Amino acid sequence: MPFEAPNPLARLRALGICLVSLALPLFLGSCKGGASGSSSSSAQMPINAAGGWSDSPFISGDGQRLYFMYSRYDFAPWVISGGVQPPVLSGPDRAGLHHSTNPFDEFDIYVATRNPDGTWAEAVNLGLNGAYADSGGMETNGGNTFVWLQANGTASNIVMANRNPDGTWAPAVDPGPGINDHSAGVLQDNPHLSADGKTLWFTSNRPMGLGGRDIWSSSNSNGSWSAPANVGAPVNTAADDDQFWFSAASPDLYWNRPGEIMRCASTGSTCSGTPEALTIPGCKFPAKPSITDDGLRMYFACRVPETGGIKIMYSIKQDSGSWGVAALVD
Repeated sequence: MPFEAPNPLARLRALGICLVSLALPLFLGSCKGGASGSSSSSAQMPINAAGGWSDSPFISGDGQRLYFMYSRYDFAPWVISGGVQPPVLSGPDRAGLHHSTNPFDEFDIYVATRNPDGTWAEAVNLGLNGAYADSGGMETNGGNTFVWLQANGTASNIVMANRNPDGTWAPAVDPGPGINDHSAGVLQDNPHLSADGKTLWFTSNRPMGLGGRDIWSSSNSNGSWSAPANVGAPVNTAADDDQFWFSAASPDLYWNRPGEIMRCASTGSTCSGTPEALTIPGCKFPAKPSITDDGLRMYFACRVPETGGIKIMYSIKQDSGSWGVAALVD
């Protein structure tokens, strides 16, 4: 891997912050945003704010909601220096963002809603963020169920919450110690919940894996989650495998391997073909893929080489089956 900050990264993950860019070396090539991905007004704060850190995007199946995590702190100096230089307080203050003098504790999840003209409305705080870092989230059930990674100041937990009839969120629920293993040196992050809420995939470096980080799954029966099982080869390898994405509406599985997004044809949530690395023109190393249910738009994170920062981007699937040139969401 051409870029890595192992010791700071271990600290960051232990605190429950899932910066997808730190797991992989992402370098942005050509970045030209299309009109359909731009913000609705130059006066509003864009998703890709100037300064700070926007990361870990997730697009809803209908393409109407784009989730991401945000902090006022720019982690690029910290990443580039291997943890020697601290993150820099440089970004604007989004409405509802909880503040912390500790950069590793200041991350909230935001959601932007698509306007009728295809632009994005200004992102709002999702309203379920805790006192520490919240990251790596996704919705199911039309946005009424959310699963994400929540820190408590010393460790991280995968948690879930349901929206109340009045639009507020019920308290976050911990799926249990089988999912959240806090043995020495063990982490879990990047949860992905099936549309029916019955299967949970996540990343962990727990024992019995095939590599440093593997993708694991657990199923829910009568309200209880099963002991997680390693999904095995060919998804997992001796390398770090991470950031799993699956939808019953898609014929493919997607996940990250160091430096690349992997794809395979699938039967259910297992590969039926040989995995291959995706090529997305304009982004050499994308990460954290999610795709609309029609299979036409992929959203992901990509690093800007000049600054070390992250830009949230999308790509449109071409008639040939390949993915088009990466474009900024705004």
